[in-house]
Amino acid sequence: MSDFREELESCEGEKSLVLGNGFGISYDVAAGTDSFCWDSLADLCEFEVDSPLMGLLEECNFDFEIVHQKINNAIAVVQKYDDENQLSEKLTGEIQVLRDQLVSAVARSHPPSLNRECAPDEKRAISRMVSNCRSFLTQFEKVFSLNYDLLLYWVRCFDNDFLGNDCFEKDGNELIFASDDDAEFLFPHGALFIYRDGYSAKKSRSSKHRPILARVEENIENGIFPMCVSEGTGDQKLSAIKSNEYLSFCYGKIKECKGTVFTYGASFSEGKDSHIIEALIQSPATRIIVGEFKPNEGDKYRLLHEFSKAMEVLNERKEVVVADTSSIDIW
Repeated sequence: MSDFREELESCEGEKSLVLGNGFGISYDVAAGTDSFCWDSLADLCEFEVDSPLMGLLEECNFDFEIVHQKINNAIAVVQKYDDENQLSEKLTGEIQVLRDQLVSAVARSHPPSLNRECAPDEKRAISRMVSNCRSFLTQFEKVFSLNYDLLLYWVRCFDNDFLGNDCFEKDGNELIFASDDDAEFLFPHGALFIYRDGYSAKKSRSSKHRPILARVEENIENGIFPMCVSEGTGDQKLSAIKSNEYLSFCYGKIKECKGTVFTYGASFSEGKDSHIIEALIQSPATRIIVGEFKPNEGDKYRLLHEFSKAMEVLNERKEVVVADTSSIDIW
């Protein structure tokens, strides 16, 4: 079994990185927290399993904004026929449940130590962890995050020391998407701090007095939902990506990666991330190092099989190596 740290240290030339949920889990391990052991925000919500609202979320691949729009449209239609209809009142209540649950999920999805004033000892520990992670990230020309959480946002902006560019620029009081080929940080599945602006995207602003987590929660309460490409198959995710200019730009940049691409904490579960695998196979990169925590032979076979299937479909060949990430401490 290959070793992730050794592969990284011996790698020459251009390097890119794809981060999965294991990035947050590695923070939990280092910090002694339990905040990132989730795949979808829906995992953190408390919807009734057989409720119509849960059914709608499943139909919409857990895109909260689309569900919100559908319910609003239903309310508008019902009120055309009877503005005092009980169904209209019930649907209005469902919108509030949707917002409340999402705000609650966002609040539960992050360690409080990264979003408040800390005791000096705790602040020093966090500063050390963030510094270590930044050192790890700056080894790569491009960093693609498949996660929706705010962890990478905090790492990049900790103590107002901004790391790299993410394709958003100021336009008055807004942060709007502006394509930048030199951007180092890209979010092809969206994130909690990114929201739709028609076909494009905007980014939530934050400040010391209005930190990002509070701003995201405020947006949700006002009906502005984060743009997160969540559950579903790779094809369904790709369809959602193609429907937005920002997401399409980020996804396209994966296809342009050169040299060696490393992945860290991305599970590449069967069918769920096939679109990411295909983009990597289509890129000019010559090697793909798939980082997996303490993989056994079964894990190695499964991952190589997922990449082999994509290579067969695309009639491409690429060197793919499964590497154990347990030897590298990024925090």
